[in-house]
Amino acid sequence: MTAWLWALGRMLGLGDMAGMRPSLTLAVIGIASKFNLGPGVSAPFFWLDHWFTILIFVVLAIFEASFDKVPKWDRLQGRLTMPYRLVAGGIAGASVIHLGWPGFVVGATVGAVMAWASLITKGHTRPRSVSSDAALNLLSLYEDLAALLGSVATLAFAPVGYVIAGFEGAAYFGARYRHKAKYRKLKDGGSGR
Repeated sequence: MTAWLWALGRMLGLGDMAGMRPSLTLAVIGIASKFNLGPGVSAPFFWLDHWFTILIFVVLAIFEASFDKVPKWDRLQGRLTMPYRLVAGGIAGASVIHLGWPGFVVGATVGAVMAWASLITKGHTRPRSVSSDAALNLLSLYEDLAALLGSVATLAFAPVGYVIAGFEGAAYFGARYRHKAKYRKLKDGGSGR
């Protein structure tokens, strides 16, 4: 039972981070496994800790981070790469789970769902327009650092994944509440009340 609790924490945290920065998350998993830091990758994902694969994910992470800092491209990139993010979330969620086929299936499912939740939350919390390109760059840099540190922390101590999932839920529901309150206020103001 304890093994499943730790595994679920990793599924939640790594899946969530993969929704934000999929290639960076997979590169971190590969590097950690290569240097025997953390749980290591399970047998079906042995290819994640090869230098060639790590290099590919690092290059892709650089492209992801670069496009995310360009106004209007950031949202387009999120939409176009959604299938990739879901697959990366499934891989991230299942790759470090050593519980056989049940762990593989649950890990892939939870990881993909968390990647989707992360992408949806990012869409709700990120402003549609920013006052300057510098603000977008800072927001994107924050997401880069959050994905890097979140992935490392989850690999080092699995319960961090529960904290990440909780933060994700709070951010999503907070953004929805603010959005509804804004339109309720506009509606009440527009009707003359």
